[in-house]
Amino acid sequence: MHGARKQLSMGRALAAHNAGQVRVMMWPFLLLILGPPLVPIWIAGLVGVARRPEWRSLRFLAAAFPALLVLVFAMGAQFYYPFGLLSVLFAIGCVPVERWMVRWRPRIVVAGVALNAAVSLVLGLPLIPLPSLGATPVPGINQVARDTVGWPTYVRQLARVYGGLPPADRRRAVINYGEAGAVTRYGGPLHLPAVYSGQNQLYYQARPPESATVAVFVGGQFDDARGRFQSCTVAGRLDNRVDVDNEEQHEPIAVCRGPIGGWRTVWPTLRHED
Repeated sequence: MHGARKQLSMGRALAAHNAGQVRVMMWPFLLLILGPPLVPIWIAGLVGVARRPEWRSLRFLAAAFPALLVLVFAMGAQFYYPFGLLSVLFAIGCVPVERWMVRWRPRIVVAGVALNAAVSLVLGLPLIPLPSLGATPVPGINQVARDTVGWPTYVRQLARVYGGLPPADRRRAVINYGEAGAVTRYGGPLHLPAVYSGQNQLYYQARPPESATVAVFVGGQFDDARGRFQSCTVAGRLDNRVDVDNEEQHEPIAVCRGPIGGWRTVWPTLRHED
């Protein structure tokens, strides 16, 4: 039950942030998620499970897919949620398409799949040199590509702020960063302190010890922290230096001192789901 409550809570939080956009974007995204040239293949799979007698045992998929679309629309959580079922329909659709290719020249299908693969490689893999990425449409199309840019640079900038603290502050400092994985991955050689975050499941991993009276906040975590500490000062701003506008670009790096009431009081106020 506890897990179900957490899942429902996360769903409500996603809907609060995304519902308006999701309910509009999910429909054209169905044509883009596997690539436009592959749309006829998964449509063939959907029609096949609905109409072919020999696929009667799969007929539930013909009802499950529209039901899933209605559910995603009602929830307004994330527009890529239909991907899993859509990939199943695509795999099924390869059967009638293969039979169609036997009777007709396969050039159309081969050309469509090859074009789709080439575009997907450019959009999904780091093939474009990083300094040139910001001048292409890829960051605007692929959020994952956009949001994975700059992590090593951001962590080095965070380390400079931490390294600029007086020695006494460094000994009792922690880092609070939503992108905690970046610090975990790249922060070791920079001798950064423990990183904590109130975002999603990271909130439950651990809270800072009461002995930590200094916190270096990064990005949106700073917005949550203001008013919860005796003082907060912006010490810098993130810059990936390749002109890619992602969620972290130009976000503040702030030093906050003296959690009011201690971390036992402050930590629950920093919890957020998105």
